[in-house]
Amino acid sequence: MKNKNKLVSKDYLTIGLYTVVNLVISFALSILTTPFLVWAYPYATAFVLFFTCPIYILLAFKVGKRGTLLTFGIINGLFYTIMGAPFVLPFTMLGALLGEIVLAKFGGYRSLRAQTIAYTLYNLVYGFCNYIILAISAEYYFSTMQIEGVLRDAYVKYMTTPFWIVVAVLTLIVAIVLGCLFGYGLLKKHFIKSGLVSKQ
Repeated sequence: MKNKNKLVSKDYLTIGLYTVVNLVISFALSILTTPFLVWAYPYATAFVLFFTCPIYILLAFKVGKRGTLLTFGIINGLFYTIMGAPFVLPFTMLGALLGEIVLAKFGGYRSLRAQTIAYTLYNLVYGFCNYIILAISAEYYFSTMQIEGVLRDAYVKYMTTPFWIVVAVLTLIVAIVLGCLFGYGLLKKHFIKSGLVSKQ
């Protein structure tokens, strides 16, 4: 008997497509926020996540199987590896694995609460790779990410000050929760109601 919870070729294609869309929108919004990073760095990631969370929620409910978040994380990490930042991949994999544990434990592949918690864990681990690599080697981090000048000073300020780190974490969590709620609202209105995505 076929295991309905196992990813198949069609699922991998869907995950790949949604992950690429997520990356494109993330980069576009990141470019948009670049001029404001000097004074709004802790809020920039939260801003991007609020608008990209709906993409993940749609993906999670559309596929609704174990391994979706892990595949999503691996593709994200591989993209950064290709772009010259290989240190991101282990963190996206670890964050995705933790998220998968949450989803498996609560059986929440189509549970908004479980998916929100899992995606929050994923992004916290994924996001903290920047802080960890900066602490290990600032020169490597800034050269890899091509950050210099005034922007580099801003990164040092916001990524090494405990107050701003806490602010960044809290705003990230709030943005993900609100973004997932917003995404689920769109999902119910346009996809579940029409039968394009199953709620169960």
